[in-house]
Amino acid sequence: MKGFLKQNILLLLLSTNGLAQFLTEFSPPQHIKTVMLYANEQSTSLPIVPLNGTITLHFDDLNADDSVYYYTVERANAYWKKSDLFKPDYMQGYDDVRIQQYDYSLGTLESYIHYTLQLPNLQTRITKSGNYFLNIWDEDRNLVIQRRFMVVDEITSVGVQVKRAQTIEDIDTHQSVHFRLSTEGLNLRVPEEQLALFVVQNQQWQTWRPAGNATYTLGNTLEFTYKPETLFEAGNEYHFFETQDIRGGGGNVAYVLRDSLFTSILAPQWVRAGRPYTYAPDINGDFRINTFQGSNPQTESDYSNVVFSLFAEDFLFDADHFVVGDFNQHIISDENKLKFNAETQRFETTILLKQGIYNYKFVSRDLEGNAYTNLISGSYWPTENTYWVLVYYRPLGARCDELIVVGSANAKDIGL
Repeated sequence: MKGFLKQNILLLLLSTNGLAQFLTEFSPPQHIKTVMLYANEQSTSLPIVPLNGTITLHFDDLNADDSVYYYTVERANAYWKKSDLFKPDYMQGYDDVRIQQYDYSLGTLESYIHYTLQLPNLQTRITKSGNYFLNIWDEDRNLVIQRRFMVVDEITSVGVQVKRAQTIEDIDTHQSVHFRLSTEGLNLRVPEEQLALFVVQNQQWQTWRPAGNATYTLGNTLEFTYKPETLFEAGNEYHFFETQDIRGGGGNVAYVLRDSLFTSILAPQWVRAGRPYTYAPDINGDFRINTFQGSNPQTESDYSNVVFSLFAEDFLFDADHFVVGDFNQHIISDENKLKFNAETQRFETTILLKQGIYNYKFVSRDLEGNAYTNLISGSYWPTENTYWVLVYYRPLGARCDELIVVGSANAKDIGL
C-alpha cells in the first residue's frame, strides 16, 4: 500500500503539468477566529460586489480585551500584485481608520469580542473596479487579517460551461472549464496585453489560475475551449458536520463532551480515493455560523473543540495530513495537522470552531513539502463544483486593470 502514495503523486504531477499558479493566503494569529467576508449581505469566500456594492467583514477576538483595530484598503492588479496607483485614484475619502463597531459575546463559555466593518462607509468609498486587499491591523501595527475582495463594473458578457476532460488520462478525474467572452464595445488593439482572464474553483484562492489566450476568435467573441490552463482536478464532495445545537450535537457529530468548553467529536471518516463516487450535497467547502441557543449567531454562538479523525491506512504514514476548508482558508498549518493515535488507529486533530454548519476535507503534504489536495478524497468527474471566470481589461493608456465581468457555472450541469 505504501507504493500507492508514490503512484498517486506521480499521476498528480503528470496531470497538473506545471500549469497551476498558486496564491498564498495570510493566516491570522490564533486569537483571531471566524473571519467572514460578506458581499451584499451574502456570506461568501469569493466576495465580488458591483461598484457601490457593500462588503462586510466579521471576526472574533478571543482575547476579549477591548483591543483596537484599524483597516486599510490596498489595490492590486489583475495578478494580485500591488498596483502603482495612489489611493485617490481608487478611493474617495481615506482609510487607516479604527473599526468602531464591536459587540461582546453573550451567554457563551468562550468569551470573545465580535468586530464588524462595512465598506463603503462615511470615511471610505471604492471608486474603481478591480482587485483589493482588505487589511486589518492591531494598535501595534501588526497585520492580523488580510482578505481579498473584488469590485466589478460589468461592461460585457461571458458565458461559462463545465465539461468532462477530453483526454483519456483525465476523463474520469478532471473537469474542463469553457467560456465565451464578448469583446463588443471594447477597444482592443492588442488583446493579449489588454485582457487577462482567470478561473477559480469553489471560492478557493489556491486554485486561482490564468486562463491564457483564447483558443480561437469568432467575430467579436473569444472562445476558450479544452485548454490545459482551465483543466481542474474535480476532487470529491466535501465532508459535512454541524454544531448548531452545541449541547446535543448535530449532523455527523458522534457525541459531545463538556469541560471548560464543549467538545464535539465527529464521526470518523475513511479514505475515499479508489472507492466508488457517491454524491452528497455540500456547500463546496464553505461554512455558515448559526446557533440554536440564541437569536444573534454573531454574538451568541459558542465555540467548541471539534475532533476530526480519519481511519489509518498503510500509505497514509508516507506523508502528513491536514483538515482544511473555507473556515481556515485551506491553509496547511500545525494547527490543523492530523496525528496518529495508536489507541484508536486513527489520524486525529482538534480545532476550535464557532457553532455552525461546516464543510471540510483532508489534504496531504509529502516529505518534500508538496501538497496534494485529493490524495485522500479521490477525484471524480461528476463532483459538483462551482467555477468562476474573472475578466480584466486595461484600456489603452490606462494604469490599472479593471474587472469588467464575472461569470460562473456549476458542474452539476456538466456536459460531455
